[in-house]
Amino acid sequence: MINKNKGKRIVDKDRENLLLTFPSNSIYAESYRTLRANLFFSLKEKDTKSIVITSSLEKEGKTTTAINLAYTIAQTDQKVLLMDCDLRRPHLTDLFSNNRKKGVAELVTELFGTRLANGSLETYSINDLVLMTRLQKRSCRLHLENTDTQMTLSFKNGHMIDINWKNKPEDKKIANILIKKKLLSKKNAYLAFGQQKKRNQHLGSILYTMGFVSKKNILKTLCTQTIDSVKKLSLMDGGEFVFSNLSSDEDKSIIIKNAIIKKLYAEFTSADNNLKYIKKTIDSAIRETETNNLFVLPGGRIPSKPSELIGSKQMEFLVKYLKKTFDFIVIDTPPVMLLTDALLMAPTTDGTVFVIKSGNTEHKIMQDVVNQYKTANLPILGSVLNLIDLKKEGYYYRYYRKYYAKYDPRKEAV
Repeated sequence: MINKNKGKRIVDKDRENLLLTFPSNSIYAESYRTLRANLFFSLKEKDTKSIVITSSLEKEGKTTTAINLAYTIAQTDQKVLLMDCDLRRPHLTDLFSNNRKKGVAELVTELFGTRLANGSLETYSINDLVLMTRLQKRSCRLHLENTDTQMTLSFKNGHMIDINWKNKPEDKKIANILIKKKLLSKKNAYLAFGQQKKRNQHLGSILYTMGFVSKKNILKTLCTQTIDSVKKLSLMDGGEFVFSNLSSDEDKSIIIKNAIIKKLYAEFTSADNNLKYIKKTIDSAIRETETNNLFVLPGGRIPSKPSELIGSKQMEFLVKYLKKTFDFIVIDTPPVMLLTDALLMAPTTDGTVFVIKSGNTEHKIMQDVVNQYKTANLPILGSVLNLIDLKKEGYYYRYYRKYYAKYDPRKEAV
């Protein structure tokens, strides 16, 4: 017979270890302030904004440590996010809420993983669509249209390879630019137009293959044209979008390099500042807590393949995005010796802190964990010795506990 109250009792018991239930002058609270101070001291010369909290084995107190550390950091007026990436046993999520409907798993699989077919630019910004296409590594065409502009973006494996301003003014069309610069005759332009209709290829590629214009002059003109197209694209407000397949002929006929288009697009757009749909969806998954400046991103529903989700490009983007939104991120992950999730998450963050249960974890096990991180060249920020029995730790701990038991922060001079 299954005891339905067992899980609830475990959660209630673990809540008793959260700093919210302890006085600020307790030795327990002071130990976490010391941990916070040591962490910041060791990172004072680094721009560290995200850490992974993990352990070697189960039940070493990593989740409680993650929560209490985040709590003490939030008390320094920093905006802190607790992120539950233990997607097999999202205990952190259960400590704050039993609702697993929306969290990390949904953001990675649904927000970044859903392949759109069509929709409105009132809901999705162009930067939303470009970013989602890149993360999904799609090879496709994205047609954008409103009352003023018709634009088609081409992608190969997620990389933008072409921007085609369909209804561009006559003076901005490549043939007219080349004719104006006396690099192309009207007669040859007319012949190239005829070939374009037969081959369904880019005019620039046809002009080059027919020997009418040098590749250098084609590229220079295409760069100017791409700048104009990107400028116009950045001004598009509202409209509709449709995705379609990218033909192999279209892919082969593109001359301008992906890197050039990527650079030009980045110069005239700001993806981080105009992610309308992505920002709204991520914000809706983040929850406030009872503590000022402390927020939680739950794990969400348990996915079928957690490791693939943790190690994905989508997860990497999510963490990078959150780093720009919060001052500090504390990420809870499964134990290292049992699963690879913590190792997969580590490269996306600034370092890892290990929680070690006093008198529990064998030295060999801990050494094996450290060796795994060294082999993968992943930074270890330090370790936390947890669940120390102060009654067994000698004079210093007894004196320490006695001193702080007498300490009253209200009498502290301002």
